[in-house]
Amino acid sequence: MKPALIAPLLLLAACGSGAQVEAENASVAEVQAKIKEAGGASEMLNPGRWESTVRIEKVDIPGMPAELAERMKKAMAGRTSASCLTPEQAKKPAAEFFAGKDRQGCRYDHFRMGDGELDAKMTCGGQGGGATIAMKGDYTPDSFRLAMTMDGKGMANAPQGAMSMAMAVDSKRVGECTGQEG
Repeated sequence: MKPALIAPLLLLAACGSGAQVEAENASVAEVQAKIKEAGGASEMLNPGRWESTVRIEKVDIPGMPAELAERMKKAMAGRTSASCLTPEQAKKPAAEFFAGKDRQGCRYDHFRMGDGELDAKMTCGGQGGGATIAMKGDYTPDSFRLAMTMDGKGMANAPQGAMSMAMAVDSKRVGECTGQEG
């Protein structure tokens, strides 16, 4: 699974269905600390092989031809990737598990997780622009579904400086790790 896509999986690994976590205007580290305080370390996603399917539902980059956006959606349609969540990772997720790597400039506008539901919005700044990433979905120890949106402004990889994308992530634990996960 790509690092940017594994972040939601590992975010979920931080908190079980019994723990309740809420934060406003919080850093990634502050949310991580709240999850630990809530006892999330004892109630995580089950370790093992996880398979995730990501569907791009919307791509909007100014100047991008509609045909290219459709090709991007079709290229991702039905693609499944596998990752291995080890027991050690499940017990002590590293800080980057909560937001992916290189997220020092990010803050959660809000983060709410509990009773099998996740609702989070993160704002990240960067050179010449930034992005807002929102996630909403539900989870169990063996599965999760997320709707994610990303809106970027002044981003170097967008020709006109702005972009937006929406995707859906469906993931489930399918057994023990095989050593063949990507």
